[in-house]
Amino acid sequence: MSNFNIDDQTFRDLNIFTGTTGSNTIFNLFKGTRTVGGRERLREMMQSPSSDLQEITLRKDSIKYFYDHHINLDIKNEELDLVEYYLKFDKSKFRGNIIDSVVEYIARNSSNDYYIIKTGLKYLIKLTKYISIFIKKNSLCEAPEYLTLLFKQIEQIIEAGSLKHALLIDENKLKFLQVIKLDRAFRNKERDSINTLLTLIYEFDVFENVSLVASLKGFSFAKYTEDENLKVCLTGLFHPNLLDPVKNDVHFDKNNNIVFLTGSNMSGKSSLLKSIGLVIYLSHLGFPVPAHYMETNIFNGLITTINLPDDINQGLSHYYTEVKRVKEVSQALLERNKMFVIFDELFRGTNVKDAFDASFLIISELSRITNSAFFISTHIIELADKLKKFNNISFRYLQTTFEKDRPIFTYQLTDGVSKEYLGMFIVLNEGIVEIIRKAYDRFQ
Repeated sequence: MSNFNIDDQTFRDLNIFTGTTGSNTIFNLFKGTRTVGGRERLREMMQSPSSDLQEITLRKDSIKYFYDHHINLDIKNEELDLVEYYLKFDKSKFRGNIIDSVVEYIARNSSNDYYIIKTGLKYLIKLTKYISIFIKKNSLCEAPEYLTLLFKQIEQIIEAGSLKHALLIDENKLKFLQVIKLDRAFRNKERDSINTLLTLIYEFDVFENVSLVASLKGFSFAKYTEDENLKVCLTGLFHPNLLDPVKNDVHFDKNNNIVFLTGSNMSGKSSLLKSIGLVIYLSHLGFPVPAHYMETNIFNGLITTINLPDDINQGLSHYYTEVKRVKEVSQALLERNKMFVIFDELFRGTNVKDAFDASFLIISELSRITNSAFFISTHIIELADKLKKFNNISFRYLQTTFEKDRPIFTYQLTDGVSKEYLGMFIVLNEGIVEIIRKAYDRFQ
């Protein structure tokens, strides 16, 4: 697929392949494929989002076809595994001479070799019969362009080789001479074709599983606009790893291409940023997204700064690591237009004054770039007053209410700037002062 700019830091920030608990990754969300090969194909897809509208749409339409038609594939991982094992089996193929083949058969039949060959052939024939029926059935349903292309590729593989004749055989009653003939073909000149067939079937496996996740999780399929002007419209946005997520609406256009996000500690800013990053990422895979509705331009890349690690190996301070990351983002903006950029808590690694001044400087410069989108959170709410002179910055905050002097986090995105200060409340609520005083009383 056409190159979409995304780096390892962004993959980590969004927990695409790595998570804090080892199980809450986005890859794990989708990895319930029927086959190991399908899972490997899924990983390949998820490592390569695209900025090509046609390629994205072809995949999206294929997944949506599986979704709309509630397709359930009748393929089994253990059978496909055995087919793959058989194709890679390092024992020599049966010879062309019948007498030599009989001698080999006697030798092999006393071991496990012949069983592997015969069973591999059995499951390959069974799989081919099923896929042939599947294609005939779905060819009548006006399958989308990319699926139709895959169907034709599979049919060509079957028609051009020994699989065409194998379809006429009862795979449960394979005879010795049939095993000899088919084994010579499938593990010799037709091996590459058979492997291609399996790869295409793994693609179906991915489509089925992704469509199932969309159904179970309430995902939708993005609508893509070719408008030259920036546009991202999201309603009912949520994060799929939250048990009972609050859904929010987010909008970007050329007149409002920067969202300046504030909110108290624990109000959900980081989760919201991950949610918006995730829908941008998934939509550029052609995958369904965790939102009720999404309409978006095609972006040329996504770059995030949410959980930036300290660079201990190089002895760099956290602040300098942040500065280096901002420079990387700036370089990406220099090389490509239409980028989607997310910053969580700009310059948290320095004192308040430097953080204020540096944040204002960077955001004011970014405000001049109207063909990219920026979602920026901060703990320095005083910045808002100074940024209000920029017409393309919209101010949103995650609301916190109070009941009986205790904060209630609504996780609801609201217009405006947060006025809540909860840092001291959290410190006092943990009883830290009392513990220190008891320590003083005990040992002084």
